[in-house]
Amino acid sequence: MDSPEPEMTATERKLLLDMTIEVLGSPGIVVNEALAKATGCRCYKVDTTEMCFSRGIIGTLSPPQREAYCPTKEFLTEGIAKRVKLFKEAAEEAKKEIAHIPKGERLEPWLHAMGKALRTRGIEV
Repeated sequence: MDSPEPEMTATERKLLLDMTIEVLGSPGIVVNEALAKATGCRCYKVDTTEMCFSRGIIGTLSPPQREAYCPTKEFLTEGIAKRVKLFKEAAEEAKKEIAHIPKGERLEPWLHAMGKALRTRGIEV
């Protein structure tokens, strides 16, 4: 009999949601247009990438959505911004580590390398 999976912590759930949003990218899914237009956006910049979120929209906003739904922008430097920066750094490190492996055989080695790179940055997966 398999043992049940351990329940995720709140931090792990937030990280998973953050990364899911990052992977799905933009445009965001507008679920409440009035709320999205009435509230400012929370944004962060990692390298040259600007990502913004608005209440009423699920996911990151595309450039046209930022124009339409961001009457104001608050740029964050901690929290999600820091996590995304660490995640991107880890992904680049993992990509370099598996570069020698033929395409089509990289998924499992990449996941292993990614887990290792995240752990060195204090992120457990």
